[in-house]
Parts: sequence; C-alpha cells; structure tokens
Amino acid sequence: MLLIVVTISTMVFSDSGVSSMPLSDHGPHITHSWSQVVRLRHLYAVKPGQHVQIREDGHIHGSAEQTLNSLLEIRPVAPGRVVFRGVATSRFLCMESDGRLFSSHTFDKDNCVFREQILADGYNIYISDQHGTLLSLGNHRQRQQGLDRDVPALAQFLPRISTLQQGVYPVPDPPHQMRTIMLEPYFSAAAQFTSNNRSEVKIA
Repeated sequence: MLLIVVTISTMVFSDSGVSSMPLSDHGPHITHSWSQVVRLRHLYAVKPGQHVQIREDGHIHGSAEQTLNSLLEIRPVAPGRVVFRGVATSRFLCMESDGRLFSSHTFDKDNCVFREQILADGYNIYISDQHGTLLSLGNHRQRQQGLDRDVPALAQFLPRISTLQQGVYPVPDPPHQMRTIMLEPYFSAAAQFTSNNRSEVKIA
C-alpha cells in the first residue's frame, strides 16, 4: 500500500508541472575532494556508430565497440566546460587551432577544454573553448565548417555508460597523485590532473 501511495504522489507532482531534481548520474563515477564529479563514459557518435578512443600510441580513432581505450574521464572544470582524459592511457583529448585533434599527457587549458552543449534532440556536442571548433570524428576541415552549417552527425555524441566488465579498467589517479592547476581567467575552481611529461600525437 505504501509503495502505491508513493508512486501516485510522484505522478501527481509530474502532472502538476512541479519541477523536481533530475535522476542521479548512474554508472561508474568518482568524486574527489574538490566536490566535482568525474563521469566515466564512452563518447559515442550514433550516426556513424563509433566511440572516440585514445590509443596507447596517442592516436585518436573511432571504435565500433566499447574498449578500454574508449573509456574516458569527463571532468567538469567550470559551468558548461569539460575535459576528457583516457582512463587507460592517461592522455588528455585536445585540439589545435586548425581543428586537428591530438592527445597529451599534460593538461593545457588552451587546447584541452571543451564547451558541452545538449541539442534539442538530446545529443551532446563539444566545442573547443579556445578555438570554437566542433569535436567530431571527421577531419579537421569538417570540424571547422561544422558551426557554419547544421551540426554534422560525426559531431553529435551520446556519453554512454560503460558495458565493460567492472574491475577490468584502471582506476584514475587519486587526488594525492595529481597536481593542482588554476584555470584562469574564468575558471573559479582548481582542477587536478596528472603531471606526466608532455607527449603529443596529432591526427588529421
């Protein structure tokens, strides 16, 4: 009887137009001491059916299946701004001024921060915060043209919960193994990232 009452009450609130808190972000996630949530997700472009993956050699490719290399940390660094880092490779996903993607062990706020926007159809797009270019699985020329036209399918993503067996992927570094980087001028929070030596691999 109690369960029925609770269910009806929830429906009444929904029908009356009263807004409620959204459901929690299910799936693997990690919270750090600076009160930010790190989502572990596979960035999936639905139309081509490809996941963004950062390989051990640093190259960025699409993969039809979820892999360890396609599992990404999606870390908020400011309202509407996120950073991507490969869980298996500890490489950040970054973009040059000409739209070329590359990965780096070292975080660079000018090249590795993306604005996250949700489209009316529910897909996410990510735009380089510094260069204003779309993140996509197309070539760098298509990324630069994307904002002048309809958003191409290769740039429309769904962050998908991992279906990989739990326990097979590495755990991101705990806070005491990270260094703090102040993201200025518009980032008010301190973001913590690995301090490995920079190693880049660019792709067309």
